[in-house]
Amino acid sequence: MSNKMSNKVLFNDLFLRQDTWRGIQDLPNHKVVTTGYKNLDKLLLGGWPLSALTELVTQQDGIGELSILLTTMKHYADKDTLCVLLNPPHQPYAPALVTAGISLDNLLIVRCNSYKEWLWAAEQSIRNQALLFAWSTHMQPRYSELRKLQLAATDSQCPAFLFRPPAALKAPSPARLRIALEHKKFNILSVNLHKLSGRTSGTSTDIILGNPSKERIQLNKLPVNIYYPQLDQLNYQLSLKKEHHN
Repeated sequence: MSNKMSNKVLFNDLFLRQDTWRGIQDLPNHKVVTTGYKNLDKLLLGGWPLSALTELVTQQDGIGELSILLTTMKHYADKDTLCVLLNPPHQPYAPALVTAGISLDNLLIVRCNSYKEWLWAAEQSIRNQALLFAWSTHMQPRYSELRKLQLAATDSQCPAFLFRPPAALKAPSPARLRIALEHKKFNILSVNLHKLSGRTSGTSTDIILGNPSKERIQLNKLPVNIYYPQLDQLNYQLSLKKEHHN
């Protein structure tokens, strides 16, 4: 086989790999799952890419980053797919997940004590066809380690989501999709595209979370009954003293 022919075969093999990024192009085999938001689907050429690692870079935890993934979580939970939440910074709010129609029986929260355990759990979750949501807030995976997760995702039918801090944008990443999330004001999340084959970086859109017509109510003004069991005990002791004096 001539060098010209061998090079052609080599390039064809590279182009067939799902983890090969080829710049701006038409993507006939670009398989996605809807995000549940029309403008976000439009930005991402249809939705979250399947068989791929997606990075979500957030200013801080708890700005609504998980909210834009609830539709996807429900889609896979309804198909009896295990949804793994790896090292979430806060305990997920179960009532909100139930309200979104997500079966808690299909959710698994994993806490790892070491970076080595975290990497192993992330890769194994992807390779076993689970829907992975992983937080790397206090760790900085190397490019080679992220590439291992991306390669694992190419053999999966699910997307894999990795939440990372702003400093992550200073380093290259093998992730198929990379977006930055910014909290603009109550119920509005700005999504800025940093990497997606077929799209120019810097494109952005705003996502409205929940019902914007509802005003935020301060916690101390919520109309709920607050029960303090220690006060019952105190009142009981005072009543006993009163009876004793009588």
